[in-house]
Amino acid sequence: MSINERISETPMLNKIIIVVLIVVLIFGGWYYLYYIDSTKKINKLEKEVEKLSAYKRQLPILRVKYKKAQEEFKIYQKELPIKEEIPSLLVKLTDIIKSEDVALLSFKPKNAVDKRIYYLKPIDIRIVSTYKNCGSVFEKVAKMKRLFKIKDFTLTSPKIVSEHRVLLNVNFSAETYYFKNKKR
Repeated sequence: MSINERISETPMLNKIIIVVLIVVLIFGGWYYLYYIDSTKKINKLEKEVEKLSAYKRQLPILRVKYKKAQEEFKIYQKELPIKEEIPSLLVKLTDIIKSEDVALLSFKPKNAVDKRIYYLKPIDIRIVSTYKNCGSVFEKVAKMKRLFKIKDFTLTSPKIVSEHRVLLNVNFSAETYYFKNKKR
């Protein structure tokens, strides 16, 4: 018996059921393999579009905040610069020391200490000064725009120069700071 003979002998109801099953299988396969996946992708993209639209609405506010943050950064950068700047710091310190009639004996920067977002640069400094002039130097250093902190200090070897003038050897540690040089 050939296939054509089998089909012609099959009752019409069975033929309709077979055709309906084939159509349902094709539609079901399309639904599960294509339509559900496409619907998930569409929903995901719609959520992303909503999220980006919310960002777009916030963009003018964020631009204003960013501009303000840049201005603040410029102000703070004077106190906490991007690079080490030891030579310029030495020049400023030398100017302060000369203006107070103090002698700079040594200025020894040490290795920088790595902190989270900045480096701490310790410096050992030795000067010869009167007690009053030493205090004036410390005061002027504290008023510098750049962040420069005087730590431990010792006063040793008093030397009487005159009735009203006693020179002291002053050893002190100072710390300066600078940002890590990371790309923004």
